Amino acid sequence: GLDNSALNKISPLAKRIVEYGGLAEKYIVIVPSKENQEVCLSEKVQIYGAISTNKILGLMNIFNLAKKLIKQKNINVITAQDQYYLALMAWLLAKKFKIGLEIQVHGFEKYYVLRKLIARFVIPRADAVRAVSQRLKKRLVNEFGVREDRITVAPIFVDAINLKFEIITAQAGSRKGGRNLEKEQRDKFIFLTVGRLVPVKNIAMQIKALANIIKKYSNVELWIVGEGREKGNLKFEIGNLGLEKYVKLLGWQDDLEKFYKQADVFLLTSNSEGWGMAVIEAGSYGLPIIMADVGCASEVIKNGESGIIISVGDQKKLEEAMLRLIKDNELRKKLGENARQAVMKLPSKKEILALYKESWGKARQSCGRKALRGVIY
Repeated sequence: GLDNSALNKISPLAKRIVEYGGLAEKYIVIVPSKENQEVCLSEKVQIYGAISTNKILGLMNIFNLAKKLIKQKNINVITAQDQYYLALMAWLLAKKFKIGLEIQVHGFEKYYVLRKLIARFVIPRADAVRAVSQRLKKRLVNEFGVREDRITVAPIFVDAINLKFEIITAQAGSRKGGRNLEKEQRDKFIFLTVGRLVPVKNIAMQIKALANIIKKYSNVELWIVGEGREKGNLKFEIGNLGLEKYVKLLGWQDDLEKFYKQADVFLLTSNSEGWGMAVIEAGSYGLPIIMADVGCASEVIKNGESGIIISVGDQKKLEEAMLRLIKDNELRKKLGENARQAVMKLPSKKEILALYKESWGKARQSCGRKALRGVIY
């Protein structure tokens, strides 16, 4: 994988990995790191950091370390976090050692040129493919020719859905119940977005939309939580439109709960999204959702029922939806409650872990071994 927060024992990822490791006799994760290191998370789970001073060297070190560990640890399944360079390395290792190969598909960001060629080559050759949504499954079948029986759909589990919803809903109701900007101008109406600040998230469209919204409602703010290479461009856009008073760039935040609780509406305007974990988190707090037709749209968030879905890149429709939810208090409450109910119906952690094991089982069968001994990720 690429997320080296796995090396931090108290990170959310490390905690999830320990649970994944409970599904096999051993579970090994390799990620890029500033230095070679090894972290033991449990009796079954080891995390290895492979030194990565640049992308090419990092990939080579990950490949060589994986080759060494497969020999030493008696591994029979290898799983790759993406469908590009890591997937190609995993395919080469699976072929060399005659072990099962699983490819995880979380979306198709940066899907062009060499990445596109690799994905088209590797994905159909995987023994098992784990996708986070039915939308992605359909694409894998239609575009890549993957057999349906090789695909397992396992949404990303969000711990937030274990919260005490009745308390959160009561808090949300007291906060939003009397809120209608046409009658009440004392409080700020807050639009919230959470995610990496990268071009594919298309957060600039939200900023441009807000420039038009404040012409009618001056007591509106857009809160942007996250970090990324697009931050400078977003700052420029905010300054260029004179929105310094209305848009808050809040950076990376460890505690998202306080932002979900304070917001009135959640926005996701990505051009592409595999699932949209932030949408699920926001929905678990009873927030009404406006989102582009990507990821879990129509699968979890349904237009007019548990959110408002707009076409990708459609700023005019975004503005219309934002204005509609500013004005319509009852619609906000309805969409927020229905989003919460939709999130509650998602598979439980236990069910999702069972889906992970099912996918590994499909990969394992390819090498003719019944017992799931070791998984390397």
